[in-house]
Amino acid sequence: MLSPVLTVEAVHVSYGRIDAVRDVSFEVPEGGLVTLIGANGAGKSSVLGAVSGLVRPKKGVIRLDGKDISRWPIHRRVGAGLILVPEGRQILGSLTVAENLRLGAQRRRRHAVAESDMYRLFPVLAERRALPASALSGGEQQMLAIARAMIARPRVILLDEPSMGLSPKMVDEVFTVIEKIRAQGVTVVLVEQNARRALRVADTGHVLETGALAHSGPAVELLKHPKVVEAYLGIE
Repeated sequence: MLSPVLTVEAVHVSYGRIDAVRDVSFEVPEGGLVTLIGANGAGKSSVLGAVSGLVRPKKGVIRLDGKDISRWPIHRRVGAGLILVPEGRQILGSLTVAENLRLGAQRRRRHAVAESDMYRLFPVLAERRALPASALSGGEQQMLAIARAMIARPRVILLDEPSMGLSPKMVDEVFTVIEKIRAQGVTVVLVEQNARRALRVADTGHVLETGALAHSGPAVELLKHPKVVEAYLGIE
């Protein structure tokens, strides 16, 4: 079994008196693809927030390559190759596609890949490189958000709801890109409401319910788990 590059140990996240995440633990092996699924408000994005440094856990430990990074600031985690693609994309609409990518490269300047490599991975961005990011469709903006993370050559990429609000065609394209990223050896943690698609591309899945892990296991087994099917997958 591959050693975990990322370990989440008994993490607890609270917002005031509200417990958003309770005692969540899982490991992500080097080069693996792990998905977190669950209903809205289940705590999925809060877990990614704790891992990326956007929120500080009330309790628990987060390790990268065995090092406790729980108190590291965001920029230090990014420098170590742990990069978040946030829900809602958060691209800079007034800048061009190319300028957004160059900003992404500044995150890990010594490790960044060539801009041309991103255009090969995302051909639609090559066609629109001189356009302001605000002129892109929602799906194209999502591609840009992922490319902006990938240009920094992440060791672990955290994807928060990458298919949200996209057309079925663009959802297909996003998941194709996720599989390409994984094929390059990048470790992926995917938070996704499209549970069936997420489990189909993942090695391991974790189901969150009201902030706690309800089910965990190989993704192929969760696709057939009666309670997971009933609650999140339905009839195809």
